[in-house]
Order: sequence, then structure tokens, then C-alpha cells
Amino acid sequence: MRVLFIYPNIDCPPGINHGIAAMSGVLKHRGHDVGLIHVCDNLWELPTTEQVLDRIDAFRPDIVGFSAMSQQYPWVKGISKALRERHPDLPQAIGGVHCTMVPEEVTADDLFEWVFVGECDDAFPDLVDRMASGGSRHDVPNTRIPRRFSPTGEILRNPVGPFPDLAALPETDYELFDIKHIVETKNGWMGLITSRGCPYKCTYCFNKEIVDLYKEEGGAKSMKEYLRAYPTERMIEEIRTLKKNHPGIRTLIIDDDLFTLNKKYVMDFTEAYKASGINLPYVVNAHVQCFDDAMGKALSESGCIIVKYGLESGSERVRKDVLWRYMTNRQIEETTAIAHKYNLHTSAFIMFGLPNESREEVYETLKLCAKVKMGRFRWAIFYPFPGTAGYTIAKDLGVVDWDKWANMGNYFDASCLKFGPEHDLFIEKLGALCTWYVNALTDWPCAKTYAKMVEEVEAMDRETFRRRRAELIQRDRDLSEELLKLNVPHYSIRYAHVMGVRSDFVAWERRQQQSTREEQAVVYTLD
Repeated sequence: MRVLFIYPNIDCPPGINHGIAAMSGVLKHRGHDVGLIHVCDNLWELPTTEQVLDRIDAFRPDIVGFSAMSQQYPWVKGISKALRERHPDLPQAIGGVHCTMVPEEVTADDLFEWVFVGECDDAFPDLVDRMASGGSRHDVPNTRIPRRFSPTGEILRNPVGPFPDLAALPETDYELFDIKHIVETKNGWMGLITSRGCPYKCTYCFNKEIVDLYKEEGGAKSMKEYLRAYPTERMIEEIRTLKKNHPGIRTLIIDDDLFTLNKKYVMDFTEAYKASGINLPYVVNAHVQCFDDAMGKALSESGCIIVKYGLESGSERVRKDVLWRYMTNRQIEETTAIAHKYNLHTSAFIMFGLPNESREEVYETLKLCAKVKMGRFRWAIFYPFPGTAGYTIAKDLGVVDWDKWANMGNYFDASCLKFGPEHDLFIEKLGALCTWYVNALTDWPCAKTYAKMVEEVEAMDRETFRRRRAELIQRDRDLSEELLKLNVPHYSIRYAHVMGVRSDFVAWERRQQQSTREEQAVVYTLD
């Protein structure tokens, strides 16, 4: 069978879809041919609908499988409708987080023969096998069958099967994606995962809802079954192969929801990685309640350079009542200090524009960043993803502007909640220049300079700010270059328009790049 995946990654950071890569590995292991249309405006020019349809025709698939997050779903619906008009009998399936969170809504659209929910590493290949052998297509685990395609004329709901056994899955098919181009676009960074699942119940995420689904439908009995890791030996070999096939990879990003959840796994992985001779620096996601001195030491000694934490808010009230994150600011400070003790560059995810969050509570977040002085921080504006507890909280409070919500492409540039003009503008300014606000609250020598710049920005009305936004962002870079020459610590916007990076890392990275250029020059001269 010929299987074509379509993965829209529009207005988002470029990267691979780990679920598709895993499923492709299973499908190819079972003898099927697999293709991919990866739609990402940060990698290529966005194709028109006709161009997508022409690429589908060129592959000649037996089935088309879409994967969609909530913001990408309208695009998927448009392509699906157009494809149905051109090829009424070509089977279509869809999966991804959006389908798992709101399967009833997707099923009600009557566009796809199968709506897949949960982890479908086994379920989707089972469907393809049945199509090849002429088996039943209507009782595949993890699927919802819309009325339009149901043999009974009623929606069919097939319960989920067990979570896939990661140790039993065939090799992940990274090569389905244009790894070379992705790595080049991301300046040598490559993402992969070593585990799945997270035990925390953050309201903006979907982990709790997935486990609840599996419990309700008999796929799992407890959260423990959701928390799985690939064997360390397998991961080492996959990384070794990636490095061999793609010499442009300079840094690995381990995209696990929570790499530091299992201390034994962390210690085993770091020991094996250190002994492997791979020698690629890597980055991990951690949690302030799942990180200790021994982990910090092991990660640092094995080549880890960045540890990322989800802080979200500096307000303990907001974290508890809105986000359901129950760590304390003291824990955040202590854990960050452990990472810094072992020269690990720390990264924090922060969020503002949360339901019922006051301006003062936003400032608690900014003050925490200024106090902890993590290596970098990435900010986002709260977006209520359908099916999450955060969506329910925002909806019940009546604070969602549904017109804005329906038309937002990302969750970085604006809020879809109703705060009022003054707070909306404050959030918009933070979304563009969060580094200025944090710098102004530090005890660094640059604080007074940035405080004056914040005052200037705060005095602008919406029209003036939007007109001068590009100029202000350029000022951030220009001032940063001056401060770098003077060795004055500060944060500046780097790598993404929503990331503040501490100046010592920028300086270190430049030294590394200069060293690499010099080494390459020597090799070239010797040749």
C-alpha cells in the first residue's frame, strides 16, 4: 500500500513530527511505501491548494493521512474538501492532538473515513494492513467512523488499544523528513524523543485528558502505563546513525515532555551517552520537582548544555488556581541554582495573558525571571486549546473572544482573551519586548537603561507601538551588540522573536563558531 502523510506546520517553529516518523517506521517495516507532504512556511514557500493536490496525485497514494494541531485544522479541512472533490473515493484519515482532544467535533465534520485518537503507532498501520488484505475497516482500534462512512449510518466509536510498547517499535523513520534542510534552517539543531508521557496535569496541556481517555476505554489502567521510555541502547544507536547521515547536526534537542522524570533512566542514559563517543551537545526538558544535584552533575558531565523548565508564571496563585502547577518559587530558585552550579545553561518557558491574571501577577513572572537569571526564557501568550482544562476554565469564566480565538495562527503574538484595551496592549508589548521588561527588573548595570526604554514603550498608544514595533526590535539587537562589546550582562531577543537569551551564552556561542571556522580553515589549507 502507498501511504501519504500530510503534516501542516504553519506559522510554527520548523521540525519533524515524532508521531509520523514513528508510524512511518512501522509502516515501512510492514512493507508499505510511505511519502510525506510537509507544509511549513519556515522551511518552504506555502503551497497553494492546487499544488498540494498535484503533489498528492504525483505520489498516487492508496490512503492519505493528515496530522493536525488545533490551529492547523482549518487548513486541513480546506485541503480535505478539495481532495474529496478531485478524488471522491480516495480514503482519508486524520489524527494528531486535535483529534484526540475533540474527536466528536472532527467526526461531526464528515470529512474523513477514520478519525484516529491517542497514540496510533499500531492502530494506523493495522488499518493499512487491513486495506491491503481486504479485512474489516470499521473496527480498527483508536478510531471514530463518521456517519457518512459508517456501515450503520451511525457514528462508530472503537475503543483505544494499549499504549504502544516503545521497545517493540521498529526504527523511527527520521529520513521521511527533509532532515538536512530542517537542520540547516535550525542552525544545526535536531529534535528527537527518548520517552513519552508526563504525569503532571497542567491545564494548558493534554496529558491528563489522554490518560483519562485510555482509562475510560480500557486501553490503560493507570498513569504509569502512559510513562514509557525507549531503551537506552536503541537511542544511542539512533543518535549515532543520525550523526553519521547528517554531519550538519551540531546539537540534539531531546523533546520528551519530561526527560528527568525517571532518575534511573537519566543516569543510565547519561552514562551510555558519555561512553558512546558521539560528542554532540544536547538539550533536555526537566521539571523543578524532578531534578536534583546528582542529575545536574550527570547531565553536565555527559554533554548536556541546556536544561529547560516550565515555569509559566511567577505567581504562585496563578500557577495553583489557573495552571494546576504546584511548585513554589523557592523550588524554582533552588533547582535553577543546581543547574547553574554545574554550568548548565537554563531555559524557562513563561506565559502571560492567563485567565484572571492581573498586571501585578504578570510582573511577578517578570520579577522571577530577573531574580533567577536563567540562561534564556521563551514566552508565550495563553491559548485555550480545545479539550484542555485551560479551555474549560477560560470558557466558564467567559473571557474568550471567540472571533480572535478562531483566527489565531499561533500563541506568541496576541491574546484571544478579553482583558480590555489597556491590558491587551500591555500583553502585546510584552509579546514583542519581554526582554526589556526583565532587564529593567534585574540588578545588572543595564537595568536603568532598560527601565527608561520600558517607560518609553509604556507611553505609546496602540497605533504608535505597532508603527514602531520593528524599529524597537531592531533597537534591542543594536543595544545588545554594544553591551556585548562592554561585557555587560543582559537579555536580548535571539533565535526566535519570543526568546530572550543571556549575553554570556551569546558570547560563548560566538567563540565556538569562531573556533569551528578556524578549524575548517586549517583543514582547507592542509588539503
